Amino acid sequence: MQTLLSSPALQVPTGEGLHCRPSICKVSPRRRTYGRREVKPAGVRAAVAPALTAPRRETDPKKRVVITGMGLVSVFGNDVEKYYERLLEGESGIGPIDRFDASGFPTRFAGQIRGFSSEGYIDGKNDRRLDDCLRYCIVSGKKALENAGIGVGSEALNKVM
Repeated sequence: MQTLLSSPALQVPTGEGLHCRPSICKVSPRRRTYGRREVKPAGVRAAVAPALTAPRRETDPKKRVVITGMGLVSVFGNDVEKYYERLLEGESGIGPIDRFDASGFPTRFAGQIRGFSSEGYIDGKNDRRLDDCLRYCIVSGKKALENAGIGVGSEALNKVM
């Protein structure tokens, strides 16, 4: 007789017509009882892991997060309004790859970010040194701060820091 799970509370013996824990199931070759109810053999059944409960909601106001601003850089556009409009219209951000020669690859289409400019968000020296992914992250983060009213030079920024 083998068990599917190693936990004693979830042991499921395999074999002829067994599927209950031995502590609550009386096993016979043809019948078994579960408590007072008689159950016909049904073959081998898989054990189900116990359901996990959702984490408790944070009650300490100092540890909670509030979204106050949004900023993004995406294939649909580089600001929230344009992104939302194109998303509702059902447009696709997928198109032919034109940033490099993709003729050697089996796939020649992708979602590329077009019309991106980091001017005003990243200085020229760092802009040349950073990877595109980092540039997108920095610009979208700064746009979110501006949208929240916590941009560079605002009084709200001093309250946060």
